[in-house]
Amino acid sequence: MGQYFHIVNLDNCSPDGVDIAPINGKFGEHFAGLDDPRLMNALWIPEPGHKHITAAPYSQLSTEPLKVRHSPERIRRYPKRSLANETGEGLPQLPNEIIDHIYQNFHHLIYILRFAATCQRYYDIGRSHIETFMSATFIDSWAGNRIICLGDYAYMNDLPSGMVTDAERELIKKQFNGDEDEDEDEDEEGSDEDEEYYSIYDRLCFLQQLDPLWDIRRKSAPYRALTYDGRLSTFFSELGGHYRHREEKAHMDLDTAYVLRDLISISAITLPGTDIKKLYSGAYVLRNLTSKEFIRGDAIRDLWKKYRFMRHTRFNHVLIIRITWSSDPSLSFEYEGPIQIHRGKWAGHRFDLSEVTSVRNEEGVLEGWKDVSWEVLNELITIHGGHVRDE
Repeated sequence: MGQYFHIVNLDNCSPDGVDIAPINGKFGEHFAGLDDPRLMNALWIPEPGHKHITAAPYSQLSTEPLKVRHSPERIRRYPKRSLANETGEGLPQLPNEIIDHIYQNFHHLIYILRFAATCQRYYDIGRSHIETFMSATFIDSWAGNRIICLGDYAYMNDLPSGMVTDAERELIKKQFNGDEDEDEDEDEEGSDEDEEYYSIYDRLCFLQQLDPLWDIRRKSAPYRALTYDGRLSTFFSELGGHYRHREEKAHMDLDTAYVLRDLISISAITLPGTDIKKLYSGAYVLRNLTSKEFIRGDAIRDLWKKYRFMRHTRFNHVLIIRITWSSDPSLSFEYEGPIQIHRGKWAGHRFDLSEVTSVRNEEGVLEGWKDVSWEVLNELITIHGGHVRDE
């Protein structure tokens, strides 16, 4: 049947590799079509201080009733500030630290939004929680994380050198009851055939729980399916069941969803993965933070001009060809040559998509960095049956 390959992020469970990555199946069947922009968008490092999701200050929220077409009644909006909300009995008596702790223990976005809409005090405390939850829901950076395109036939005793620390191996072994090597030799004398089996994906993805933001990323996971086009209007319409037309699957009533929509704004900045012309104009580089090497977008653009059959080459291709890993060479791919695609030199390394000024200036490449654009592109050409001279 052949092995399947999946993108695995060892440090970050948001979003899932299956959702964001351009390959989820047999290598040869997916490699040619690796043009999905989501992976590069996830690796992008925005400018310092950039906020993708912003919760509006309470002063900008309307306290006037709203007439909406879905209801004959006027929907109450956000309450005006009241001394009773600050000094009344019950919840208002709790200090801000306790209110903040309540937010931390909400497992659903709906509860966070509704609690924040109760009054200005609760909103002011919960505003950062709204931004954090929504940011994890819409886009969460993979920049700087360990990434590998892992095959089904990869084993824990045959992973890239240095990708997993000794301490992490011990943690995995302890979590999975010491069966780390079970899949490596099923016929080993004395092995327990009835022992519960865990895949290598289960074991490596367990490391994601070491991420300080793991809890909030897991909480936001059910909402990511509603962000398929990156638009807030679509997200809140889906939240209220507008596009599903089945109320039993809606997270809340549609009118409430539209009222809560006023809380959030999303930056108008264009993600680099969606602007192909700019991405390959020379403004961006794909950086390997582990080996201090980079690939230029304009080198890929020059490749298009020289070889028409390479005009669909993207950053995704040059990344995947270097991070693929398995203990078995079967790829369902028409290439037989010296380059061992299944033993990627960069498998398990850390990456980001950054502006070219991060690695070079007018005088040339910055100290400590190495331009490997044509080295990797030559490999890519070779596996397609040709060759490009080193430039």
